[in-house]
Amino acid sequence: MYRVLIVSAFVVFYTATVCLADTSVKIVNGDNANIEDHPWMVNVQLRVNGRANFTKYCGGAIIDKSWVLTAAHCNKFNIGGPAKNIRVAVGSSFVSQMKVKIPVKKYYEHENWDPYEIRNDIMLLQLQKPLKFGSTINKIDLDTDIGKNYTGDLCTVTGWGDTDVFEGGNYPDRLQVVSLSAIPTERCGIPFSIPKTHWKNILCLQEKDKDSCGNDSGGPAVCSKKLVGLISYGWGGANCDGTFPSVHTRISAYLDWIKNTMNTKNKKIKKDKKKKSNTNRKGKKNKKNNRN
Repeated sequence: MYRVLIVSAFVVFYTATVCLADTSVKIVNGDNANIEDHPWMVNVQLRVNGRANFTKYCGGAIIDKSWVLTAAHCNKFNIGGPAKNIRVAVGSSFVSQMKVKIPVKKYYEHENWDPYEIRNDIMLLQLQKPLKFGSTINKIDLDTDIGKNYTGDLCTVTGWGDTDVFEGGNYPDRLQVVSLSAIPTERCGIPFSIPKTHWKNILCLQEKDKDSCGNDSGGPAVCSKKLVGLISYGWGGANCDGTFPSVHTRISAYLDWIKNTMNTKNKKIKKDKKKKSNTNRKGKKNKKNNRN
């Protein structure tokens, strides 16, 4: 996720955001995780700056055989770029052992995504082909309880992000998991200067000596076995140690957008397939008539 240093001047704030966003969020003081316990977890990989190779960059969550949810800021190196620059790797606890890598057909950033204020930090990835569900690849249910207060609940956060809070740059091959407590929203809203009207759109997590950090962005925050949040941002520098809370995009606040986007695109796919099928049948009929 973003690790941004909050300062008084907005310009400096935004500059820090841009400079530090690529080191994103990591799991600090977490534990090794098994993908079977988190089969919805994906590694979002990008081709950065036109490079040929993909780089592991963010996390994400499977919500349907053809759809993955992640953070909009995960596309910061591909703004307006082709979807072929993004793919998801799934099916293993170890990034190096992931054999299933699906290219992204299209990506849909929230129309009100604001990279300056980091608002509405959510993006849907439509995969080129559907995933085959099993013990290591599966979807997670979305949190639909818009009014639920999770304060006091323990939520799990997973990712392959940086694990070294002091030096940085230590990205594990194996998936990491950490439990973080949900805290009152104002404990994120006030220090991060988030407008109160936007508080309903975030989940605030914090635990002493533990946190998500660099390259954990977009990863799932799971509470009560539901996808409640996506890792968005936190404090800047090396403060991925739980000293400050982390901000997560609250899924229930975007249910209509998620469903409408998926339904619209799925209907278009079915319509295109039907049109193609009708065209093929018509072509075969014309060939038959020509032979007669």
